[in-house]
Amino acid sequence: KPELGTKPRVWYRNLWRYSTAFIGGSVCGVVNGLDECLVGVEARLLKDGQEIAKQTTDNYGDFKFDRLPENSGAYVVEIAAASGVKRIEVVLNDSVALGDIKV
Repeated sequence: KPELGTKPRVWYRNLWRYSTAFIGGSVCGVVNGLDECLVGVEARLLKDGQEIAKQTTDNYGDFKFDRLPENSGAYVVEIAAASGVKRIEVVLNDSVALGDIKV
């Protein structure tokens, strides 16, 4: 048999989604007497007092910090809204969905 010199190749896309964890949630508040999603609210992720990520909420009030190592311990999520700063302590083992965060 002649050797073709080929090697099988498999490329995996977005494998990090299965090998890392995330912290996410939705920010809402009272607008004109109704609970509404808050767009453009700053969310910061802190580890050992240092900011490691920052983003703003989308049109649905959602934010997500991903590609975090599983079992990586204590984090703090800070939500800075017009009503003030809300701090949420999280211990990350597996992915954490914080649900609705009312500010």
